[in-house]
Amino acid sequence: MQLNIHDSTLKRIGFINNDLPDALHYFNDNWHRYLAEGTSTFDFSVNKVNPDYALLTLQSYISFSYDDEDYLFNIINIQQDHYSMQLQCENLNLELISEDVEPYNNNLRHSIVWYLKNAAKITADVVEIGNNPFSTIDEDKSNPILSFNSTETKLARIISICNSFKAEFQFKTNLKNDGTLQNITLDLYQTGGVGQLRKDVTLYYGKNIDGITSTGDRTSTFFNSTTVTDSNNKYNWLSIEGKYYNSDGQLEFYKDAGSNTAYAPLSRDMFPSQILSTSSDQYTNKNIQTSASSNDDLWDYAVRQFKLYAYPQMTYEVVVSVNAVTSALGNDKKLNIGDTIIVQDSTFDKSEGGLILSARVSEQEISFTNPLNNKITFTNFVKLKSAISADLLNKMQEIAKQNAPYRSEIDTSNGVQFVNGVGSTTLTARIYLGADPNETIADSYQWSKDGTLVADVQEITVDASGIDGKAVYAYKATVNEKVVGSQSVTITNVDDGTSPINLVIDSSNGYQFKNNIINTTFTAILYQNNKEIDSDGTKFAYIWSKTNPDGTVDTAWNLAHQTSQKSITITNSDVWQRATFDCTAEPLN
Repeated sequence: MQLNIHDSTLKRIGFINNDLPDALHYFNDNWHRYLAEGTSTFDFSVNKVNPDYALLTLQSYISFSYDDEDYLFNIINIQQDHYSMQLQCENLNLELISEDVEPYNNNLRHSIVWYLKNAAKITADVVEIGNNPFSTIDEDKSNPILSFNSTETKLARIISICNSFKAEFQFKTNLKNDGTLQNITLDLYQTGGVGQLRKDVTLYYGKNIDGITSTGDRTSTFFNSTTVTDSNNKYNWLSIEGKYYNSDGQLEFYKDAGSNTAYAPLSRDMFPSQILSTSSDQYTNKNIQTSASSNDDLWDYAVRQFKLYAYPQMTYEVVVSVNAVTSALGNDKKLNIGDTIIVQDSTFDKSEGGLILSARVSEQEISFTNPLNNKITFTNFVKLKSAISADLLNKMQEIAKQNAPYRSEIDTSNGVQFVNGVGSTTLTARIYLGADPNETIADSYQWSKDGTLVADVQEITVDASGIDGKAVYAYKATVNEKVVGSQSVTITNVDDGTSPINLVIDSSNGYQFKNNIINTTFTAILYQNNKEIDSDGTKFAYIWSKTNPDGTVDTAWNLAHQTSQKSITITNSDVWQRATFDCTAEPLN
């Protein structure tokens, strides 16, 4: 990802690109996108070995393009020492972030655009109003009457106005070809309008979900009866009659005309306020207030509050695998802010057929240089019911279990390298079914040395005296007369009295990928005398090279990666079908 540097007039004056050896490079980057605020922040660091770092000042701007959209950032904070700079950036015009607007008194209805222009002081030379599904007629009865009693920033005023209209919003930046600003657009949406309902995406535990935690809480916010009052004293709650039925056709909430209270009877039956007497009032009451625009608005508000607080609050935390944050999912599209997807865990709540949640992307954290730091935060969790019968679900789970791939591993008791024919190590074959953390014991194991069968057991002991230079030990694990797993390891023995340095390339996400989704970090690890050396990468220079599938050297890739790096990140752009990566390490002195 290339970052562009702009001066105070937004003229492009430089760039930061880790793929170009002579360019200014960046690291420790974090792009944090927010649904609620309609904007994002971007933090990153640069080393001061390249003189272009001087282009980065508090008068500068940073921009980049992601998924064919432009993002422009103000540099709002710089910290530096003798060696590096750490920069904090905000994806908004400085006027919106820093400039205050005064309290604003008003006693008439107005459109959302009117409030933005008059109460938030949004002018066309700063922000243009783009998408707007709301009424443009000031006198429309759906418009609220808003006043603002305190001084606040323009951004805070925008958020307050949009919340009052139950609106969501996004700021979008458009840059000209020369890098200068064309405009900043404020797009407005009805609640839930930002993002898409991604029916094509289901995230599964064990595949692209690393963990799910649920918390049930019934605290002082719980209530199942209420009286709603209009803060403007214009609408008559007493005259309202309302009924709300759930998806099973049960009367879940109701209010009778002439009654001052609305009730949630299903909640009362599940959570009575006391259990000594069924003839007394068993409701838990809480009176609430809202700024209403009609009688119907009062009833709708009561229903929304009942949905939130008439039952124990269930919250969920979903930890997404880093490869799901920026990878194409479903119909080959990445997840975006506001997208709603399905999360499924068949091992969670097994008695109910597993856990199925609808969830919405509310925040994204993306690191272009270290995808391991990628993160998604979900909100708007809704627990869904499985429409699959228990018998069918059991059959599906059994089929899935039978067809799940096995993971193969080798445990060693004393490493894989000997010196001068001394020592021994025990190799243990292990297999795991799918994402199950518990080991599966195979029906049989076969160990071979350099292709020759040596044992039919799960564990074998290898003596250094039996290794001439090096030997490859491999096993095959069989279940139901089918080979379900295999793995190999190279054992080395050095006999010249001088222990060599052995370089091993470790991959954070394996060495084989499917569906053209490639995302891993290679790390060169040096071993000597069975111990890792140069763990901080300061004593050796690490040079990486790439060979294409046809055996030719990828000269362009090698030139772009000739700078010493102990770890490199490999993505789709680095591999077409197949590639071989090598690393050489040379002492620095």
